[in-house]
Amino acid sequence: MDVVGASGAIFEVIHEAEREYWNKAREKYLDQYKFENVSDLQDMDRVLVGEILSFRWGSWLVKEADYDGRSIEEIEDKLKRQKLDLDKETRILKEKMGLNRAHRQDSEQQSTADYLESLLRHAEEFGIHRDDQIAKAIDLLHEVFTQVGLYLRTDEEERAHLKIHPQDIMKWLIEVAKPEFDAIDAAFRKNQRLWIRDLS
Repeated sequence: MDVVGASGAIFEVIHEAEREYWNKAREKYLDQYKFENVSDLQDMDRVLVGEILSFRWGSWLVKEADYDGRSIEEIEDKLKRQKLDLDKETRILKEKMGLNRAHRQDSEQQSTADYLESLLRHAEEFGIHRDDQIAKAIDLLHEVFTQVGLYLRTDEEERAHLKIHPQDIMKWLIEVAKPEFDAIDAAFRKNQRLWIRDLS
C-alpha cells in the first residue's frame, strides 16, 4: 500500500500498522517543525523510511515472526544488527536536521515581545477581515432590500420583466450573495490556518 512522504513523494509500506505509523509520524514532524526547502523535505522522507523500517523489524523481533506469522529465527541476528545500524543512521540524520528535543525547545523559546507582536499583527488582520465581511454584508443586504422594494412596488407583469419574484430573489441569495460572502471567509480561513500554526 502507498503512503505520501513529507516531500509529496510516494512510498510503499507492507502493512496497515505501518501505514498508520507513517502517517502519524509525518503529521507530527510537519506540525512541530518548519522546513525551508525541498531538500529538507527529502531528508524528512529519509527519516520516515528509516523509522518505518525500524518499526517493521522491531515488531518482527518482538513477535519473533513477520506480519504473516512466519518465523524469523534464521534472520533474527541479522535483523538486530540492521536495526541497530539503521537507528544510529536515523538518529544522526535527525540531529543534523535539528529534529531533537534540544532544537525543539530552542525554537519554542520565542521571546514574549515577538509573540505579542505576532499576536497583535494577526489580531489586526482578523479585524480587517471582519470589516470586509461587514462591508460585504451591508452591500448584499442593500441589494436584497432593493429587490424586495421593487417587488412590493410592481405588479406581476413588471416583476416578470425585472425577474424579482420571491424565487428569483432566493436564487440570487443562493447563487450570488452567499458565494460572494463565503469567498471572503474562505480566503481568511486559509490564511488563518497558517498564522494559528505560527502562534501554536
